[in-house]
Amino acid sequence: MKIPRTMSTQHPDNVTIPFFSESSVLKGDEEIREAYYVFSHLNCHEQMWDHEGKGVDNYVVKKLLSRYEHFFRDKYLGKDFFLTLRVPNPTYEEAEAKVLLEILESIPRSFDAAKQFYGEDIVPIFEVIFPMTTSHIELNRIFTITRILLSVSKIRCSFTVI
Repeated sequence: MKIPRTMSTQHPDNVTIPFFSESSVLKGDEEIREAYYVFSHLNCHEQMWDHEGKGVDNYVVKKLLSRYEHFFRDKYLGKDFFLTLRVPNPTYEEAEAKVLLEILESIPRSFDAAKQFYGEDIVPIFEVIFPMTTSHIELNRIFTITRILLSVSKIRCSFTVI
């Protein structure tokens, strides 16, 4: 397994508005373009897809593969480049508990999109960043939920919560 050397976080403070954006606040499709730009032009090997405290696109894998087919045909999402989800911690953000489930449910859907695109079992998302963790119980809860979702979807992969 390739270990990424670089990770980009979503839209850090910029001196000017990025060329792919219409405003200083990135949203929707602009975040998809940003992820593509990070992979294709900056050659960052990993993009953190930050769900914490905001609404983001749960179809990021499908959109990246369909919109930028020319790039991802030769460069595999999940092998050459990585998308790592940063999820909310419901222990501290109780209102985000259901959002967390929606995010974790997007992992098997992303697998299906990648499998259809590449014609083989490519796991595009296999790690999540779980912030403000204070107990192994919190990590085990996320791990268990995700394993259940993956087993129901008949996806075999190692999965990591960091």
